[in-house]
Amino acid sequence: MTAVVYVVFVVGACAALSWPLGRYLTWAMDPGAAAGPRRRWLDRLFEGVAGKLGRRQQTWKPYMVDMLVFNVVMFLVSYGVMALQQHLPLDPDGMKPLDAHTVFNTAASFTSNTNLQHYAGEQQMSYLSQLLALMWLQFVSPAVGLGALAAMARGLAGKKELGSFFVDLQRATFLVILPSPAVVAVLLALGAVPLTFHGAAHATTLAGASQVIARGPVAAFVAVKQIGTNGGGFFGPNSAHPFENPSFWTNAVEMISITLLPMACVWMFGRITKRMGHANVGIAVMMALLLLKIAGALWFERAPTEAFASLPIAHAPNLEGKELRFGTAGGPLWAVLTTCTSNGSVAAMHDSLNPMTGVFPMIGMWLNAT
Repeated sequence: MTAVVYVVFVVGACAALSWPLGRYLTWAMDPGAAAGPRRRWLDRLFEGVAGKLGRRQQTWKPYMVDMLVFNVVMFLVSYGVMALQQHLPLDPDGMKPLDAHTVFNTAASFTSNTNLQHYAGEQQMSYLSQLLALMWLQFVSPAVGLGALAAMARGLAGKKELGSFFVDLQRATFLVILPSPAVVAVLLALGAVPLTFHGAAHATTLAGASQVIARGPVAAFVAVKQIGTNGGGFFGPNSAHPFENPSFWTNAVEMISITLLPMACVWMFGRITKRMGHANVGIAVMMALLLLKIAGALWFERAPTEAFASLPIAHAPNLEGKELRFGTAGGPLWAVLTTCTSNGSVAAMHDSLNPMTGVFPMIGMWLNAT
């Protein structure tokens, strides 16, 4: 499959799926979007939980306070699990205690949806740390952001009360962030991404050496990593690892997942504010920037790395740091998509990109979220 066809397939699938997903997001996040009996039952359920916390309808100040307090709780829970992982269950491989700096950095970055990965998950994290600390944050931190976006849209629509933070958090978590990664996880598991609670596999190679093969509930973790615009991987190499991303098709599913929810959020914003013209302009500008950066990255990666310029392969694309199972376009395309959305996951080493190719991921970081 040529680079152009690959780009058209990935970006086109995102654009096509974002429209119905945007309609669903509006139904899920906007209290006035639907009035059916199922929706009323869900609203009563969510509002009942929020009512027990004394939070029903809020102006922007109490909404913001609840959001900040919940972020503190997220940080403390994840910090505690990682700091005490050696004393907690779900640790079949007997992981050692983590360095305090690593615990703080990871908890802070995952709470803020930044997801810096200064660790190798398969070597340092227990299954409980991966699931209850990191994976849990990769569910609730995008849910916090989605709720904040919906509240801001209501405010711009002219409503004095923005809703309830805890109702929005429940809507985002249970109606959006839980079901959508479930679909992606099934696709990844069907594509041979591991999904198990067994410890590392021990194998004997053909040469007679003993080999320890790390595994775990990888498909579930990777699905929310991608669809929730997170980026923290189960393994150290992230989606360049064959157990996170074994084939050309799982690579396509994961790249589509990176940009799908952000695109759909633009349509949701337009519907809640009742200004679809603004959403159309936003999508057009974002798509123009996205395609410009993809075209630039693919163009400059057509030349080999400078170290090979004098060799017979001088006209071959730059294969350094790329996974051949994804093709030469997979690395630069992923690099642009992940920085366009503040996702952070990788499927190729960015320091191996040609200098001018690397400019386009940097532009994505400068703009933060195209």
